[in-house]
Amino acid sequence: MRIPTPFRWLLALVLVLGNLPGAWASHLLGGDITYAPVASTTAGVPRYHLVVRRFLNIHSDGSLTTTLTATQGSCAAPTASFTVQVPRTQVLNGINLACNSLPNVPAYEIAVHEIDIDLPAGEWLLGVTETGRSNGTLNLPTSGIYNFYVSAYLNTSVTPQNTSPKFESLLLPFISPSALTPYSFSTFDIDGDSLRYELLPPAASCSQTIAATLTPHFGLHPGTGALLPTATTASTQGQYNVTVRVHEYRKLASNRWALIGYVTRDIVYLLATAANQPPTFTSMQVNGGAAQSPSLPISIVPGQPVTLTLQATDPDAGQTLRFASLAPSVVPGLSLAQVGTTNSVQLTWQVPATLPPGRYAIAVAVLDNGCLYNYNEERTLVFVVPNTALATRARAAAIDVFPVPFREQVQFTTAPNQAVVLIDALGREVARLTSAANGLVRWQPAATLPAGLYLARSAASGQPLARLLRAE
Repeated sequence: MRIPTPFRWLLALVLVLGNLPGAWASHLLGGDITYAPVASTTAGVPRYHLVVRRFLNIHSDGSLTTTLTATQGSCAAPTASFTVQVPRTQVLNGINLACNSLPNVPAYEIAVHEIDIDLPAGEWLLGVTETGRSNGTLNLPTSGIYNFYVSAYLNTSVTPQNTSPKFESLLLPFISPSALTPYSFSTFDIDGDSLRYELLPPAASCSQTIAATLTPHFGLHPGTGALLPTATTASTQGQYNVTVRVHEYRKLASNRWALIGYVTRDIVYLLATAANQPPTFTSMQVNGGAAQSPSLPISIVPGQPVTLTLQATDPDAGQTLRFASLAPSVVPGLSLAQVGTTNSVQLTWQVPATLPPGRYAIAVAVLDNGCLYNYNEERTLVFVVPNTALATRARAAAIDVFPVPFREQVQFTTAPNQAVVLIDALGREVARLTSAANGLVRWQPAATLPAGLYLARSAASGQPLARLLRAE
């Protein structure tokens, strides 16, 4: 439905308040490409369904197609290449801006383009190039002179049937400089392949990477895709870029791990000061059990349901909270429902009986209705299907160690108000700490402490909590 003109002017006013240089200045705010196998129409030739998503300013782009190039070999000297026009199949609303002085309208939209194509055996790079990368992106100097390029990769010679990792969120963050909150680039892989996440500079073409500073506000957890706030000095308000690639590995019959594909998401986010403060998740209950930190891993069994209740709060009196996640449309058997009028949401997952052992990340966001910006927090919940062959091995209780490796400071989450002892590789105690009320542990060792592996244990039971690797 088309938004009435006065409302669009109100929305535009919100997005440029506060002297934000170039905020959302171009119609294109980001994009990604994913793929999944479909029935072959030519004997022996793999066929794939491709989905291209373009994040856009509201009603700023009427393109009914986007151009995708499929390339074998190097970008400079491809051994095979073809181009297709990918038709737009739908337009989705992004996050809504909701507060008393503004209408409940989307802040951006997502154009979805889809097509089926044949990809004969080989290594294929799938790329979309758009003109008009967003102007004024502060960690990407002269961003407006570059094209926007996003890509995906798959190797149909190693495995002709492979579903790419699928992103679980369509959230473009609104960031408060006074209270940085986590976000998520987590994906779900239906094949149970091993995933590794990596921050990258953005690209302008198949062969051109843009000289850019990686996001100054976040670090990326390489195992879960959680975008975790880093301690920074005050930043200039405005628009920033963050680009993440998800590498997909599979163990072959030869017992060798092989890269079989990757997907990339390139988006911008807005840093803007407002009187409003962001909400936060405070606790979760698993199958009706005791409240615990939402950063702790959740053990699941294939074929059995699991129910999580997540509680959130907002420091601003009178705020109404809402919850959002794309995961229910990506993860089989997953549903999400707000619990009445309370500030809590229930996640129910009928875990597929065929789900392979491994770690599975699920993204859930909480949003407020404050003005002028609806701030939000997006958590990455981690579910673990144990490998029965390793069930007797000691297992660390914290999975969100960040960064890995570390130099000056490292953090992880365990039980609230827990006494923690840090020991070195020789079993010598080097520090004692106590986790905060939300379970967070931060360790900043002395500069004289040597590089190497350190182990965090419960001071009471001796249970391993986390392995911490300090770099030179």
